[in-house]
Amino acid sequence: MLPGRVMWRQGVVMTDMVQLASERVVLKKVATTNGGEWAGPCPGCGGSDRFRVWPADRGGRGSFWCRGCGRSGDDVQFLVEFTGMGYKEAFAACGREQMLDGYRPAAYRAVTGGTGQAPDRFEPRTYDPPVETWQIKAGAFADAAHQALLHNDDALRYLAGRGLDFQAVKGFRLGWFDGEAGKPCLFRPRVAWGLPRMHNPKTGRDKMLWIPRGLVIPTYKAGHLYRIRIRRPAEDLKTDRDVKYYVVPGSGMDLAGHNPDHRVFVIVEADLDEMLIARRAGSMAGSIALGSASAKPGAGMYWHLQKAVRLLIALDLGDDNLAGERAAAWWLDQFPQAKRWPVPRGKDPGEAFEKGVDIKAWVRAGLPPSVTMELAADHTYLPPADVPPICELRDLLRTYPVRITATPDKAEIEFDPGLKNRGIRNRIKELFMGDDEVHWYLRVYHPGDVITGDTFLMPGEEPKVAAGI
Repeated sequence: MLPGRVMWRQGVVMTDMVQLASERVVLKKVATTNGGEWAGPCPGCGGSDRFRVWPADRGGRGSFWCRGCGRSGDDVQFLVEFTGMGYKEAFAACGREQMLDGYRPAAYRAVTGGTGQAPDRFEPRTYDPPVETWQIKAGAFADAAHQALLHNDDALRYLAGRGLDFQAVKGFRLGWFDGEAGKPCLFRPRVAWGLPRMHNPKTGRDKMLWIPRGLVIPTYKAGHLYRIRIRRPAEDLKTDRDVKYYVVPGSGMDLAGHNPDHRVFVIVEADLDEMLIARRAGSMAGSIALGSASAKPGAGMYWHLQKAVRLLIALDLGDDNLAGERAAAWWLDQFPQAKRWPVPRGKDPGEAFEKGVDIKAWVRAGLPPSVTMELAADHTYLPPADVPPICELRDLLRTYPVRITATPDKAEIEFDPGLKNRGIRNRIKELFMGDDEVHWYLRVYHPGDVITGDTFLMPGEEPKVAAGI
């Protein structure tokens, strides 16, 4: 038995991942969601905070992962990787001898031993969605913050400078929270938001849910609120422990973005950069925000990425951004269709926009020919002169049997089999899939999800109500 590495509970030996790792390295808590996350040097390859521990993962057995050497697994694998135990001894130390017969070493990454041996295939984690109570409470908070931002001229000017105009603010439902009761934050009982109680041994009371002031960035999946991230003002970051981007506890933690129906994705770090791409180039590419360079896709997002024909890895540049370069290397190793695609100016898409870079042209330049050829104009059809693109699309739909499905999660064109005119078909594709203003309006603002010549509504136009009999 290893002193200090196990604890007894009703006569059964149980491992504690944080305690196990703390025997070899110093860990610090970096997140409180989903049972907490700890970071520190890797017991195998060193570093400073590349090693991550999630003690509540895998049914309470815990899990670990190093973004440097790639080692990962649960409590058993930790003992094998870093203490020299064999699997039989490690299972006994964890009190799980009965599971040894069904154990499959291939489910874990290979032991590299610092030799540079390539790890096994990446196994994405499965993340649970937020609980219903959290969605209700967080939804009300996000709605109030959104209304506040619509009247905050300073915040609106900042966002416009990053390429997120007023239409983007409304479409993404961005918000601003200024605190309450004269304080730059709010406190709520955790149970009121559907979160488990957490005892504070210093005060003898339950810990409260704390939400700081700042720019409120909501993330939605399938129409439901999935995560809230808050970009805190610089003046509120007074110590090294104060994080710039704060994730509200209870949020879902898989990667997320916009336009998942596309065959091309742009991978960036910050949510605002991802939204910039969705606003300026969403007609031709999906976009995904990592939140941090080291984040990896969960099982849900991983499925979309595997189907993609191109992943443009646009993680931040910078002389001191070694984490970004290591993270980009991971994506290139895991996905053969991935391509490093940094912005031509600045360190990220937001800075590039501020320096005059055409975001859509930058994205388009990274697309494979199989995609750009589909978006090319067909010169056998001559678009009418002086007709706005959205009016031209409306007129084409009124003339030809075409059905468009347009939602935040789906964009699809269905042509009647009898429509053989290639010029007309290509022009409708170009207007819907290639013009960002048209694409944005139909996916985000059009009242109906299914659009034909009979149901097409121009901006500001109300649907007609049939007269009663």
